[in-house]
Amino acid sequence: MKILSFSRCWLWRAFGSLLLLAALLITTRQAVLQSTAPHDLAAILNQERQAAGIAPLSWSTLLAQAAQRHADDLATHNLIDTTGSDGSTYRQRIRETGYRAWDDGLLVYETLWVGLGNADNAMSWFRSTPQEWENFMDPRFREVGVGYAESKNIHYFVISFGSRPGVLPVFINEGAESATLPQIVIRLTNEEAVPLGEGRWIGEAIEVRLGETPNLEDAPWQPWEDLMPWVLSTNTPGDYAVYVEFRDGAGRTTISQDTIRLTAPGEGDALPTVPRVEPTLPTVDPNDNTNIGVEVTETPTSEPPLSIETPLATETTPAPTPAATPATPAPDIAVTPPEPSATLPPQVLVNERQPADWTLISAILLQGVALLLGAAAFLRRK
Repeated sequence: MKILSFSRCWLWRAFGSLLLLAALLITTRQAVLQSTAPHDLAAILNQERQAAGIAPLSWSTLLAQAAQRHADDLATHNLIDTTGSDGSTYRQRIRETGYRAWDDGLLVYETLWVGLGNADNAMSWFRSTPQEWENFMDPRFREVGVGYAESKNIHYFVISFGSRPGVLPVFINEGAESATLPQIVIRLTNEEAVPLGEGRWIGEAIEVRLGETPNLEDAPWQPWEDLMPWVLSTNTPGDYAVYVEFRDGAGRTTISQDTIRLTAPGEGDALPTVPRVEPTLPTVDPNDNTNIGVEVTETPTSEPPLSIETPLATETTPAPTPAATPATPAPDIAVTPPEPSATLPPQVLVNERQPADWTLISAILLQGVALLLGAAAFLRRK
């Protein structure tokens, strides 16, 4: 009896440990998804822009902060709206992070997608929505930030776009993390939002000079081109930074940089990704208002249409109405002031899980069950 009692106690403890292990694995997977999903979507977006001959977007931590704030808000309150539960608009949220865009902060844009799928599903929806896709491919935008949240297996993506004066991102090998050869190619952007510039802020650049230190006084000026070849100073593995100084026809300048890790052949893959360095704004007099604010004729002035992949119903959702109501869930249609424009896609997407993760979890669970059965059989024989 004592042996039987001990075996039962051991089995319950082992079963509890197995359940705890499974819970930890699932929690770890969700945490990894939380950290990678925003960059996955941004990488897909950059691939689409480059395929269309448009410069990629640089990752902005400030735009990402605003996007993540709204994604968390939507998931927490079960909303599908561009207006936050506190009544904030996307321009207010972006401005509160300290992001200073052109046109006194108006040259920004934000949209969202809510559904059962992943970043690929979200981008497929945007691609099939002309009004959204036009903003995604807008060459005036140079920076992006993505927020992601999940609640009850519903995925919330919020994408924020913007352009700041004096910030012209550069991309080494299309934003690769690493390279195996010192010969690299640098993709340049240019000031397409306000080509004439404003005050001391640079306009459309006509020439550049490059180097591996911020001091470029001895580097020769070259005509601006979207792709510039460069050879790193050594072929020794390590991290390298390349600086690019832009100059427009009025002599105004700004400096940008990107980094790359040089590795030995076979040590790492050069995978395209969103750039890792937050651009630094040129130093200006904070009391000088001549370099802030300019009229941009094509700036989006209305709230963007909602991007809803799957209609959601909430316990507190009122009956849908044709007019837009701030911070109110919209279970059946996508509503945007001043008139509805987005429509639901005909199909409902399913959540695509990463097969490798669930295979690992299943294998561990099966091994745990096998150990339990083997231990039980052993104890019964005694």
